[in-house]
Amino acid sequence: MKLTRRDFLIKGTALFATLGLGGALFTEKGKSLWAGSSEPGLEDPVLVVVQLSGGNDGINTLIPYGQGLYYDSRPTLAYEQKEVLALDSHVGLHPSLTGLAALYKLGKMAIIQGVGYPEPNHSHFRSMEIWQTAEPAKMSRSGWLARYAEASLQKNPNPLKVIQIGGSGSKAFASDQSSFPVIQSLESYHVFDPKTALMDKNRITKAFLDMYGASNSFDQLRVISARGSEAYKSVEAIQSLAATYTKKIEYPNTNFARDLQLVTKLLAGKSGTRLFNVEVGGFDDHADEKLQHAQMLTQVDEGLTAFYQDLQAQGLQDRVAVMVFSEFGRRVKENGSGGTDHGTAAPMFVIGGKVKGGLYGAYPSLSNLDNGDLKYEVDFRSVYSTLIDSWLNGDTATVLGKTYENLKFI
Repeated sequence: MKLTRRDFLIKGTALFATLGLGGALFTEKGKSLWAGSSEPGLEDPVLVVVQLSGGNDGINTLIPYGQGLYYDSRPTLAYEQKEVLALDSHVGLHPSLTGLAALYKLGKMAIIQGVGYPEPNHSHFRSMEIWQTAEPAKMSRSGWLARYAEASLQKNPNPLKVIQIGGSGSKAFASDQSSFPVIQSLESYHVFDPKTALMDKNRITKAFLDMYGASNSFDQLRVISARGSEAYKSVEAIQSLAATYTKKIEYPNTNFARDLQLVTKLLAGKSGTRLFNVEVGGFDDHADEKLQHAQMLTQVDEGLTAFYQDLQAQGLQDRVAVMVFSEFGRRVKENGSGGTDHGTAAPMFVIGGKVKGGLYGAYPSLSNLDNGDLKYEVDFRSVYSTLIDSWLNGDTATVLGKTYENLKFI
């Protein structure tokens, strides 16, 4: 079997991702990754997408405490008015979101109410796919962030311009033309320390040979060894990104917080990354929601608060916008198990130094429902469009197929 350059790059990327390195650690020209000051994107705006997987209960996140129907619909899950972190006389945040409430009061967080799309889907898989591809009406092979990167960042040669942090890869980065790195942690690269990892080099080479059935091919071994050498050089470059990071903020001891801290490490190390995707799961609260949801929101609140404080400490807060979403909300009425079932519209958060904080859109009616579900007020593609046009300086029509309302939160 002949090993082509394209095969090596594509399958090699998959192997390194499996081994914890993730993504293209070397360029197609075989150059080592270098994040020097001449690289493009070092001062450009950055978008961090945070995915709350499982279907976050938007009603108990942005609580309509001013409506009696909220209490009628949720006799055990509703929060008393005195517990709610009031934003105005109608809505307030869950009591676990103290850090985000403070950011809101500082004008650094926009809350877009009632976000959804026509003919919503209640399946986790399909709903997440809709959000990640921005295609509610049809199946798509490409993700919205991938389309933006290919349209607006195509002249940027930096292999780290788009990064998935943790997880297995979001379909938001799906593409037939491009591949993007998945990085679990900077520390994982130490497994491949060029000073001590001869055994690991042999293991990697064997894995490549086994993958291609090429154990008797000297030419393929030569290609693999040459590219492996470049990969090891790039490992040193990746590790060096953390060298310029000075820890100034104490992060919580959670995977979510560590992923966000990794974003700051990379940006402080001048990685030149423009797009990050971070995931945190655990929001599918069909039973015993009150305690579990409070714990998950605490994790999100503490992680995002530490992240914003760290961005401030590193002088990066005005370069970064954070968009927080979930694949759907929950139904208005609680179920018989002390939980809530898959619903539709929910709030989105956008956080950043340049964000124009406040409430956007209207809270969906709790009485005018669609078979027990909220009716959405804002199309999620309007949020994407606002970020593409006003923050990332891209073209909405190219990425989303047409233009949408600019919500002017940034």
